[in-house]
Amino acid sequence: MSAAERILDALFVVTASDKPMSANEIAAALDVPLSTAYRHIAVLKHYDLVVDLGREAGFAPGIGCWRIGRGFDDNRFLATLAEPEMRALAARTQESVGLMRAAAGDVYCAEMIESPLSLRCSFVKGSAQPLRAGASAKSLLAFMSQARRSAALKNGPTGAALQKLEADLAAIRSQGYAESESEVDFGVWGVSAPVFSAPGQMECSLTVMVPVIRVGDRREEFIAATVASAENITKLLASSEYSQKGNG
Repeated sequence: MSAAERILDALFVVTASDKPMSANEIAAALDVPLSTAYRHIAVLKHYDLVVDLGREAGFAPGIGCWRIGRGFDDNRFLATLAEPEMRALAARTQESVGLMRAAAGDVYCAEMIESPLSLRCSFVKGSAQPLRAGASAKSLLAFMSQARRSAALKNGPTGAALQKLEADLAAIRSQGYAESESEVDFGVWGVSAPVFSAPGQMECSLTVMVPVIRVGDRREEFIAATVASAENITKLLASSEYSQKGNG
């Protein structure tokens, strides 16, 4: 078992308990020396996953666990709210539709409705890839805040490549959507439009993924349908409790 797995075991022990646990109790549950338990606890405390409530109380789940839980709840809420519109878009276009979100330097799939056709493009729900290329990534980058974008691109392109990307993102903001062809997977065309919970508060992007051979003269149709569906989800979000919680 790796060190990371042992630390995760310690986290599972603490979060599964219905009351704070002492270091001795954690060590006993893990069957490790007390000194080892303290090392695991120190790592978890560093990431706010465990909080020290004092000698008499012990250790309990920290605010980091709450943030993770809130993120899960946000994804579930967004997916539930967006699913009817996503299904309608998939039926209208006969292509795969994904609800994509950004996390640090990655883009991941929060929900996916697959095309009914045998030849189709899709993104596995829960999977992630670097927030660099493709319509989904560029739509997310274009409409997130400057501070968040700078953080996401911290280890990304520099110099002329960064200037070109920034120019591309400015154009995407101007037209209201991003599109790409074979940037991530060869033979795949995609269009992605942002979804907002409030003005300037981008939450995710709605993406239609199409085999290049099926795009043809339907390109404008795919773009218009995707943008319209993203706007419909935005309206639903804006009128929901989600926007009132200050998420994003």
